[in-house]
Amino acid sequence: MQIRCTNCHRPFAISKETIYFALDTIHEDGLNHYNAQCPHCRRANRLSPKQLKRAAPDWQPGGSTEEETEE
Repeated sequence: MQIRCTNCHRPFAISKETIYFALDTIHEDGLNHYNAQCPHCRRANRLSPKQLKRAAPDWQPGGSTEEETEE
């Protein structure tokens, strides 16, 4: 998933594992967003669950991801 930093406006990528972790964290803790840190300026960028679910449409609450089903 490509994100453009809201502070320095430089693009950076977030891995699929990070997206699944963010969705799990949001779901378990009842949060409204996930803070992704920009690797360039270290500022937090808010990512909504809606944005994250677009990048990982196969995510299910409870931790069942495609990596677990392949094993």
